[in-house]
Amino acid sequence: MTEEIASQRMTSRDIKAHERRRQILAVAKKMFAAGGYHATSMRSLNKELGAADALTYHYFPGGKLEILQTIIREGQDAQLAEIQALAPQLKDDLPLTEALLLAAHIGTYLFFADKDLIQILMRERNWLLHEEWLRESPTKEPSTAFLMDYFARRMAQGEIRTMDLSIAFAQFFAGIIMHSLFGDEAGSVDSGDDQYLEKLVDFTAQLWST
Repeated sequence: MTEEIASQRMTSRDIKAHERRRQILAVAKKMFAAGGYHATSMRSLNKELGAADALTYHYFPGGKLEILQTIIREGQDAQLAEIQALAPQLKDDLPLTEALLLAAHIGTYLFFADKDLIQILMRERNWLLHEEWLRESPTKEPSTAFLMDYFARRMAQGEIRTMDLSIAFAQFFAGIIMHSLFGDEAGSVDSGDDQYLEKLVDFTAQLWST
């Protein structure tokens, strides 16, 4: 509703500028994911866009780096918004199997909803680790940190056996990732195969239970 009201206040020029900006980001994200950030030149990006160099720099004066920063920041913002919407469902009295199933769906979303962004972060991870602008991001904590906090709290209450949660979560999410990548419909968020997730959750619940 808020976005609809905001769009009504925008002039046709504003809307056109917004759409052009979104187009630049979308094309750049595809190219960075496919060929790599460093291998993608502004010239090749502008050629794909069918735009003059000056137009791209008009929207992103900082050039390619500003485009990448915007892609990562907006991707993180979208993840954060999704987390904030789902986190309240993780009630302390939720049965462990239901809590793990919700965590599995959240994990599936985080890992596969924006596959191009994940591809960029994985491809450029060694370089990005040394970038101060990324380390200072307000969302620098892992997207799954709130899940760790939730299950750590339940562990402290004696509902989950004492263990290294970071390793336990790595194993849990590895099962989700492997299935999503190599299952019958690899990498599809919508095809998440609830039957498989339920089996994984039941197995994990048995391992984690006191």
